[in-house]
Amino acid sequence: MTIRRRPIVPTLLLLLALLTACNRQKEAPGTPGGGSPEAAARESLALLRDGKFDLFWQHALPPADFATLRADWPKRNAAQEPITPEDRAKFEAGVKRLTEPDAEKKLFADLRPTLVRFDRDYKDQMPLLAGIGQSMALTAIDQAKDLPQSQKHQLRDVVNVVAPWTQTVAWGDQARAKQAISILVDTARKVKLSTPEALHAMSFEESMTTWSTAWLGFKRLLDVYGLSVDKSFESVSIDTLESNGGSAHVKITYTVLDKPIQTDATLVLLDGRWYDSDLLQRVRDQHARLVQPAPSASAPAPSATAAAPRNPGTPVADAKGR
Repeated sequence: MTIRRRPIVPTLLLLLALLTACNRQKEAPGTPGGGSPEAAARESLALLRDGKFDLFWQHALPPADFATLRADWPKRNAAQEPITPEDRAKFEAGVKRLTEPDAEKKLFADLRPTLVRFDRDYKDQMPLLAGIGQSMALTAIDQAKDLPQSQKHQLRDVVNVVAPWTQTVAWGDQARAKQAISILVDTARKVKLSTPEALHAMSFEESMTTWSTAWLGFKRLLDVYGLSVDKSFESVSIDTLESNGGSAHVKITYTVLDKPIQTDATLVLLDGRWYDSDLLQRVRDQHARLVQPAPSASAPAPSATAAAPRNPGTPVADAKGR
């Protein structure tokens, strides 16, 4: 009996062609907006997870708004109040402690008595301390004026999950403390800051690099104590609840410490691409505040009722782009 063999080479070439086609369809990181509401939200989360903040802003904003954000950055990044000599001295002393030779050993030597005292005197009080911290965090969230209700709800859920976890962590563990200090020192050295003026004088690109370094270090720090941020990002599922012409409402579900958290977002369609409506509106509102002229000394103060507050859940009014 003769067995007919399938031609291997043509089959492999077909598979290669299909893979190449799929790769061509995948958009480059930082491409403005998403081809669908789910794609827009998922790519934003992936870029945030990886600390690619420059690409995040390129993706999250239409090209004109991204250009405006970069042009506004020197004003956005500037110190809100004059830097006092005392502030400068404290900043420089803190940077020096984190970056000097043998910083890890010196910091641990300073911290070790506190760890011993914590295990001896405060370990059993962690439920009370965690409860106080939880209450303070929830109050701060409720009083935050700039947060939309959907974000407040999400943050409250996260706090209510993380607070019980803090009671289970061995905060006095010296081996973990050494790891945490090593990460903190490594992150500070990579950031390469010297003065508060240098911090506020950063260009957009320099700021994004600094944010990325700090964010990646923060994730490593949490990993030491058993809280994986990447695991939360990897658990994300996104579902479109409603889509009506130029806007869509999506539900985002993820886990924190294996507990489900839900939030939602409204996305708007601009020039054929989807963007987070609330984020875009905040960037445009910030730009409007930066470019408005400062009130003169003789000008009357604006009325508290002159402008009605914007509903954060409402899609950006300019649904056709800028």
